[in-house]
Amino acid sequence: MNETNNWAEALRTRNLKATTNRVGVLQTIEEFDKAIPHSKIQDRLQKVDRVTLYRTLNSLIESGMIHKVSVENDEIFYAICSQKCTTEEHNHQHVHFKCTNCNEVSCVQSNSIETLNLPGYKIESFEIQAKGICSNCS
Repeated sequence: MNETNNWAEALRTRNLKATTNRVGVLQTIEEFDKAIPHSKIQDRLQKVDRVTLYRTLNSLIESGMIHKVSVENDEIFYAICSQKCTTEEHNHQHVHFKCTNCNEVSCVQSNSIETLNLPGYKIESFEIQAKGICSNCS
């Protein structure tokens, strides 16, 4: 089975139609290997108009297939979700790391981030963002 069929099947399991745009967005994000900036998705999918791309990205976020990474006032980045994410909840317990040298954003798994406990608060989800120099730049 090729990548297109894999993504098409994954979309169907989330009760989404496997449109050319959705499959194209998922393949583009997956091929980038890190969190990909919105502008690069637009550049790679030039045939998809801005509004359609926006709606496609939102439907993939709502379905739990991708997640959005906001880094300060910079551009929004997108990454493929883990199998733990659902239409009801994104379950990300990893660090979003932005390299201050190359400006790439990565989703980095860490064994030390298992739970976050704040007395008196019910945490539904959390995001951790870190900045520094990535392993490729150091």
